[in-house]
Amino acid sequence: MTILFFRCISAIFIFFILTGSQNVFAGDVDIRSYENATLTEDVTWHGTVLITGGVVIAPQATLRIEPGTVVRFVRTGEGGRKARLVVMGRIQSIGSAEHQILFTADAPAPVKGDWGGILLLATEKRNQFEHTAIEGAETGIEARISAFTARSLRVSVARTGMALHDSVVSVDASGFSACETGVAVSGGEFELRGSNVSTNRSGMRLSRSSVALSSVSVTDNSRQGILSEECRLRISSCTVSSNGSGAEITGGEGILFMTRFTGNRDTALHLGAAHLKVNRSLFEGNDHDAVRVEDDKSTVWGCVFRGNGGYNLYNAGHEEVVVVQNWWGSTDEKTIAAKIFTSPRDSHGSVQFVPWLSSQPAILP
Repeated sequence: MTILFFRCISAIFIFFILTGSQNVFAGDVDIRSYENATLTEDVTWHGTVLITGGVVIAPQATLRIEPGTVVRFVRTGEGGRKARLVVMGRIQSIGSAEHQILFTADAPAPVKGDWGGILLLATEKRNQFEHTAIEGAETGIEARISAFTARSLRVSVARTGMALHDSVVSVDASGFSACETGVAVSGGEFELRGSNVSTNRSGMRLSRSSVALSSVSVTDNSRQGILSEECRLRISSCTVSSNGSGAEITGGEGILFMTRFTGNRDTALHLGAAHLKVNRSLFEGNDHDAVRVEDDKSTVWGCVFRGNGGYNLYNAGHEEVVVVQNWWGSTDEKTIAAKIFTSPRDSHGSVQFVPWLSSQPAILP
């Protein structure tokens, strides 16, 4: 009997060494801890999970996290490696409205960069985040050559809320706030619906990607709301308001439809070499210029301009710009022309705005 007991104890000890995992029970509190571990089999987390260093979900394994689980990452000293979760297999972080899942630092008041974040690496399985909150990370969720869906995801107090590289991601009813950059996308496909990107330094930084934004509110970001370079865009029924600058779109192509640009402190919409169709959108109460164009590649029609502090349209290029069939807040040609900037005649940067709409469109965003 004694020999059997010691054999069992030895087997458990060896298991802890291989997985880097152990369970600690304090009263009714179940705390599972990991330190620099690789999980090679399916595992389910619940209660409180404490992570020191890196935990890797191997390609063949699935991590399931139950509603109400709190995953804490031990803060490292200055210059040390930050604790993080690396998913090469599959993650299903599915909480509920009443019991969300929380990823956070093991600290009373998490700050940006306390821990590394969640990295999805070369995994295109059915990765899911629902009713999940992430706070205090370097990068809340980073995906590289991966795919995932998210609903009711909240990322806050991170250097970057979400960073996507050559990945396919769909996010719904979520929020990214109080970060240096809310969302960064480079390559791949990204769809964001019914969500908020607010109170960040930069709201969204998009590069060489296919991006669809629907019913997204990009507000109160101290620098720019949206910065897009060489993207294929579809922006509809969105709000871009109270940012440093609204949206700066360089290169690429797409549609901007039924979107509100209001209360931005600098230019609301800046277009440079972008083949963008801008229709049925509202530019109101922006402190500086409403629309600034560098060339004639974009088309603006059926839009409403009123109460902007600078020009309604500023032609900063050397080509003629055609912006007919818009409502400029007046039917008087001199009043309309006074709010449209054209370059000196010898630079050929004129603006053709006649004919204009005789009244405001009945349907506005």
